[in-house]
Amino acid sequence: MATKLEALQELERRGKLPDDMRPLYDEAVKRGLIKGEKPKESDLRGGGVGSFLTSIPEGIPIAGPAILGGLQRAGAYGRSLMSGQPYEEELKTVQGMTEEAQAEHPYLSTAGHVTGAMAGLAPLAATGPGAVAMGLRGSSLLGRGATAAGTMGAVGATDAAIRSGGDPYETAKAGLLGAAGGYLAPGAGQVLGTAARAGYGYLTKPGGPLSAISRPAANYAAEVPPSAGQVAELQRLGPHATLADVSPEWQGVARGAASRPGNRDAIVQALLDRQQGANQRLGQDLDTSLGAVRNPTQVEGYLQGSREALGPQYERALLGARAVDTQPLANALDALAVDLRGPAQQAVQRVRGYLNIPGQHALDPSPRALLNTRQAIDGLMAAETNPQVVRQLTAARQQINTELHRAVPGIADVDAQFAELSRQSEGLTRGGQVLDSGRTAIRPEDLAAEMQQGALPQGAQVGPSGVPRQMQTGARAEIDRIAGTNANDAVALQRLVKGEGDWNRDKLRTLFGPQADDALNAIDRETIFNRTANRVTGGSDTAMASRFGNFLDRAAEPPRIPTETTMFGATARGLQRGMQKMLGTNAEARAGRFAGELGRASVATGADRDALVAAIQDYARRRALGQPVSDATARWAQQLLSGGQMPLERRGGP
Repeated sequence: MATKLEALQELERRGKLPDDMRPLYDEAVKRGLIKGEKPKESDLRGGGVGSFLTSIPEGIPIAGPAILGGLQRAGAYGRSLMSGQPYEEELKTVQGMTEEAQAEHPYLSTAGHVTGAMAGLAPLAATGPGAVAMGLRGSSLLGRGATAAGTMGAVGATDAAIRSGGDPYETAKAGLLGAAGGYLAPGAGQVLGTAARAGYGYLTKPGGPLSAISRPAANYAAEVPPSAGQVAELQRLGPHATLADVSPEWQGVARGAASRPGNRDAIVQALLDRQQGANQRLGQDLDTSLGAVRNPTQVEGYLQGSREALGPQYERALLGARAVDTQPLANALDALAVDLRGPAQQAVQRVRGYLNIPGQHALDPSPRALLNTRQAIDGLMAAETNPQVVRQLTAARQQINTELHRAVPGIADVDAQFAELSRQSEGLTRGGQVLDSGRTAIRPEDLAAEMQQGALPQGAQVGPSGVPRQMQTGARAEIDRIAGTNANDAVALQRLVKGEGDWNRDKLRTLFGPQADDALNAIDRETIFNRTANRVTGGSDTAMASRFGNFLDRAAEPPRIPTETTMFGATARGLQRGMQKMLGTNAEARAGRFAGELGRASVATGADRDALVAAIQDYARRRALGQPVSDATARWAQQLLSGGQMPLERRGGP
């Protein structure tokens, strides 16, 4: 046995004692079986940790010594059962361990005593009477200090009497120190609370544009952050859009701010300046998406001039013409004149008369005369509304065309050019009607069919027709006409494109393709801008601004000046009215400042708006997650935690 103990001692001396044999070595040293330094019980029990933990119960006022003694006796009883040593010996060992640990770690011991004292007084402070007794509640700082002095003086004296065994000197000293500390505690707490609030305010200060406005205004902004949908709407409406355009809450802010003296010009003028550029913005967007406006009168004049320019070509075609045979047509018209009645009969008889040589009953064989007859029929059809008459005139014209194309070589090509120009004129007129509403409104599917049919060449024409392009010209001119004849262009245009639900929107897409959506978005945008300006600068929907108005009303209320029944309170009451008036003026100015800050934010545009929206969303997110620390503060904290070294990405490292 001795050889084994000596081997343990030699291994310890050489510093090669295995960890699993350490308990055996320590126990042998403790029992005096081998020579060596007796392990410290405080080390075996955690050293500094033990000092802190044992000091906590001891620091509890009045009952602390009894609690610590009870814990020590319980520990000694357990050790006695395990080691077989006498209880009294183990109790002395435990008490020595406590004293030794506290002596070796005085700072941790003090921290434990403070923790115990606070824990012991916390239940008292949590009750209403206890909070009053400790000076945590009360009407005045002086009154709370006096109450706390009495309470803490009594606690200190009682605690010292118990710990010192009734020593009068220690009892009196502790009572006086407790009273002094209690008297100063409310004031010190108020100072520390103010400092803590200031420090917390610095750490929680919002970043970005919100850092330039007052904290209550920033907090209000964080309570009404723009949603993801509202941010998307801002992007759709473009750089001139404001929070007041997409958020009812921020529109209320703008209106409430505009109603405050001194702020109206800044808010209203920003919206009026934006309205002044509405026509220019809308015109540019419509030109980009739908094409530039062409005057329909000038376009029709060009088409009419082009038709008239075909006259020489008709003359050249007639030079090589043969005699025409109109006998089949004359016979057909004579038969119809016998059976028809009314306007249709009269129209047939008139055309039949055109076929004769003037003043004679013989048919005219001249191709020129037959060409003039066709032009006369065109004149009759242009002014005719009776469908029966139109049908008979159309049939007669078709037979005349057939005979002219047989007898006059080349006239079919000239007719094709004339017909194309005429169809384009009809398309121009039709385009100006496609957005009409009411019973005569064309359906989107019918318009699509017309566009498809209008693009097909007719007769001898080669290549696609220009009818769809002229329909676009007519519709674009109609949109411009609506804008130019209304004081409120965007609203009138929105009524136009929403004339029959979604019909007109679909018809615009049929006419102009996908780019029509850009035009529709531009119209919606300016309509929204106009509505915002009207609601902020006037209107009667006061409920919209009620939330912001309540916020400003609370900000404009001066703080209550407390008074008390002491002599100090009597003096304070004498100054109350003057102070209340001064604070009231300051509070009103503060409300005006909040209104100006948030009002300007509600009508911010462009890059300023985007930065503001990002700052509001970030601040609201941090508040919601309980992480109200700015990015700058977080970076400084990271630097401190990393021993003063900034992260590589901040220092420009690889």
